[in-house]
This record gives sequence, structure tokens and C-alpha cells, in this order.
Amino acid sequence: MMKINKSEFINILQDKTDLNKKDCIIVNNILENNLLFGNKSKHKILNDLVDRLNITENRAEEIYNISIDIILLAIKEKLKNPFKSQD
Repeated sequence: MMKINKSEFINILQDKTDLNKKDCIIVNNILENNLLFGNKSKHKILNDLVDRLNITENRAEEIYNISIDIILLAIKEKLKNPFKSQD
């Protein structure tokens, strides 16, 4: 079962993107400090990614989508197996 703790998220994000660990930590911090869903939240997250990582809007959108996919997959797995330990 997929874990959704901070370090696992960072490792998966690093595997799915060409970001280094430092940049993945920045992405994680941005996501932790914002609501994940909603147009205003998405816009703020994208702007933060562009500013903090010095990337294009298209690249920020790609990183955002990958991040959300990782989170949604973990939520989906947890809903399938609500009583299974995450250890």
C-alpha cells in the first residue's frame, strides 16, 4: 500500500519528475501551506511554484498535476483498504 507521508511523497515526486530533492521539498512545503483543491488555491500554488522554483507556468502546472495524482492515488488506496496498517 502506498504511503502518503512527507518523505514518501518527496521520493515519489522526485521519481516522477526531474526535480532534485531540494526542489521536491519546496513543492511539498508549498502544498502543505495551501488548500489543494479549488481554482484560487491552484492558482496560488502555481504562482508559488513559478516564483520559488524559477520555472515556467507550464512546468508548474505539470508538477502540480503530478503532485495531485500522487496524493489522489494514496487517498484512493487508503479508501480501498481503510483498516490496513501503513507501516
